[in-house]
Amino acid sequence: MIYFIVFALSFLFGIWVKVSGEVMRLELGSYTISVDLYFIIFACVFLLFLLIILARFCSSISSTFANIRNRRKDKEELLLFEALFSMDLGNTENAHKLVKNLNEESDKLSLIKLFNSGKMGNYSFFSNGLTNIASKNRNLALLLANKLIVHLKQEGAIFQKFIEYCSSSVNDKILSIPFQIEHCILQEDWACAILKLKEAAKFNIFLPFDCKKMLAVFYCALAKQYESKGNYKEAIKSLFRAQNHCATFQPINYLKAKLYIKLGKIRKASAVLEAEYTVNPTPESAKIYISLNSKGAEKLYGLRPDYYFSYCLLALSSISLGKYDLANQHLDIAMKKANYISVYLIMVRLKIKLQEYDEAIHLLNKMGSEALPDPCWKCKNCSKQLKQWDYKCSSCNSFNCVYYVQ
Repeated sequence: MIYFIVFALSFLFGIWVKVSGEVMRLELGSYTISVDLYFIIFACVFLLFLLIILARFCSSISSTFANIRNRRKDKEELLLFEALFSMDLGNTENAHKLVKNLNEESDKLSLIKLFNSGKMGNYSFFSNGLTNIASKNRNLALLLANKLIVHLKQEGAIFQKFIEYCSSSVNDKILSIPFQIEHCILQEDWACAILKLKEAAKFNIFLPFDCKKMLAVFYCALAKQYESKGNYKEAIKSLFRAQNHCATFQPINYLKAKLYIKLGKIRKASAVLEAEYTVNPTPESAKIYISLNSKGAEKLYGLRPDYYFSYCLLALSSISLGKYDLANQHLDIAMKKANYISVYLIMVRLKIKLQEYDEAIHLLNKMGSEALPDPCWKCKNCSKQLKQWDYKCSSCNSFNCVYYVQ
C-alpha cells in the first residue's frame, strides 16, 4: 500500500512538472542555479524509498530482538514444564510419554499457567481448567493434579485449603480421587482412604506413589487408631491386611509384636520378632526380643551371625555372666562389622567392669571423633530422630515420612 501511495504521488508530481516546465532556477545573490526537475523527482522518490527500507529494517531488527526475548522466556518455561512434569512422580517413563504427546508449545505453556493458578490460590480457575484437560487427556490432567499436590504438601494450611476445595469441586469421578485420598489423610479417616486408594488401583489411576505400599501405610495407621481405642484384635487384623499388600513394609512386624505383647501373647510376639530379625535385623527388634526372652542372645545370633548387633548381644550376655574375655572378643568382631556409638558404649562398660579406666576414657574420646550414629527411625522432612515408627512425624506432622536409617 505504501509503495502505491509513493508511486501515485510521484506520478502526480511528474505531471505537474510537465505542465509547469522541466527546469527550476534558483537565484542566490549574483548566482543562478538551474536544476533539472526530473532529477529532483528521482532524488526525492529514491530518498523516500530509502527511508521506507530503513524504517522496515529497524522494525525488523526490533521485532527480531523481541522474538528472541520471547523465545528465551518460552524456552525457560518449556524447560520448567519438562522438569515439572517428568520428575519426582515415580513413573517417570509415563510422564515423559505424556509430555511428548503435546506437540504444540502453547499447550505446554497453558499447563504451566494452570499449574501456577493452583499454586497461587486461584482454585476455581485451576479446577475448571483441570476438568477441561481431563476431557481431552485424563492422564495428563492426573499428572498435573498429582504434581501440584506434591508441590503444595510443604505449605501446610495452604495445602489443606487447596485439598478441601478440589476434593469437593472437581466433578470428574476419576480425576477427583487423588484429592479425595489426600483429604482422607488430612482427616485421618483411614478406612475411607483405603477405599479410595483401592478404587484408584481398580481404575488404574496414575498416582505419585506405590499404591501397594501406601495401602500398607494406611492399614498400619488404621491399626494404630484401633490400638489407641484399645481394640487390639482389630488392630492386628489391619496389620495382617497391610502385610497382604506389602509384606516388606518394615513397621508391620514391630507393630504386630507390640500388640501381641499387650495381649499377653509372648510366644507369638517372639515368633514375629524372630521372623523380622531373620529378614531385616535391627537393634530395636533385638532389644524388644531380649526384653521378652532374657536368654535369647544365642537364638538371635543363630538367626543372623553376620549382623553386628548379634555380637553386641552376645557381649552383653557374657558381661552379665562375668565372662569378660569372651565379651571382649565379641565386641572386637562387632567393631569390625560396624563402627556405631552403641558398640563403643558397651566396650566402655566392659572396660569399667575390668577397672581399665584409662582405656575407657580413650574409647570415649575415640567415640566422639570416629563413631557413627546408631540406626534409628528418622523423619525425611525435618531430620528429627524418633523412638519408633508412626504414620506421621511427631515433630513436623508430615505424613508417611518416617523411615529407618541403618
